[in-house]
Amino acid sequence: MTKNKKNVLFLFVALTSLFYFKQETSPSLSENKSRDVSGSLNEKTVIRQVIDQHRKPIERTPASTSYVNKPSPKWQKRLETSLKAQGGSGLKEIKIQKESSLVWMRDENPILVESVIVTLTSHKKMQSSFRALVDSQTGKVLESWDQTIFDPANVRDGFHLKLDPRYTN
Repeated sequence: MTKNKKNVLFLFVALTSLFYFKQETSPSLSENKSRDVSGSLNEKTVIRQVIDQHRKPIERTPASTSYVNKPSPKWQKRLETSLKAQGGSGLKEIKIQKESSLVWMRDENPILVESVIVTLTSHKKMQSSFRALVDSQTGKVLESWDQTIFDPANVRDGFHLKLDPRYTN
């Protein structure tokens, strides 16, 4: 075997093995692996819809990938802790129901948020619920709406939330 034939054979084997190993380690389409909005490769990818400052869907994804925050699995526990502290001794139960994960375009700075429905139950068995956008990292309520009113004669007797001052006008 000549030297040229050995070099061609070696090159062929090297390229074949490189191609084989590269395909084995790269994610396939059937495995549902893709990049999420934070840019990291995850098994369970969260597809986040983009909304504007008025909570209306935006068709176009922002070019910027510089988000104000990073998603944390502890956001729900942090929200629950904050609500317990604000509810005081009158609060019996907190139920947080996640609706969706979103990217909130507020003041040109994309914030990763969770859309949730929060139901608070007092020791007097009175329930109050509201919808909120919650910071995906800190669990802070950034905006809330659809609040339940207990009694028309005494509307201030319900639970009150303090919004994070960094995100309020």
